[in-house]
Amino acid sequence: MNRSRQMAVRVKVELTAPADQKDICEMRSAAMAMTDDKQSVHVSVVADDPRAMIAGFTMTKARQMDVVDKIMNEFALFMENYNTQSVWFPHLGGKRTQKRKGNTPTQGMPRVDRQP
Repeated sequence: MNRSRQMAVRVKVELTAPADQKDICEMRSAAMAMTDDKQSVHVSVVADDPRAMIAGFTMTKARQMDVVDKIMNEFALFMENYNTQSVWFPHLGGKRTQKRKGNTPTQGMPRVDRQP
């Protein structure tokens, strides 16, 4: 997969009871349904909280606001032992570009031109 066309996704699901093998399978199925790179899917139970699981996967780049509801609905649909969830989009790594800072004056501040 071309990483420049991928974005990383993490989903943390809080369960109503401690995670078991069925929950792990359901979480993996939800992640598999959202990804276009099956190799990127990984699921784990949070070490210090057996009622929390995290799934990680990549998907085709999109505006986060356009896909977050779809991701949340997919996990809610697949997870039987589901309570709450959170979704975030970590940086995939590699070369990161810096945003350019503009030369515009601070909003609300008058512009001062210096004359020689």
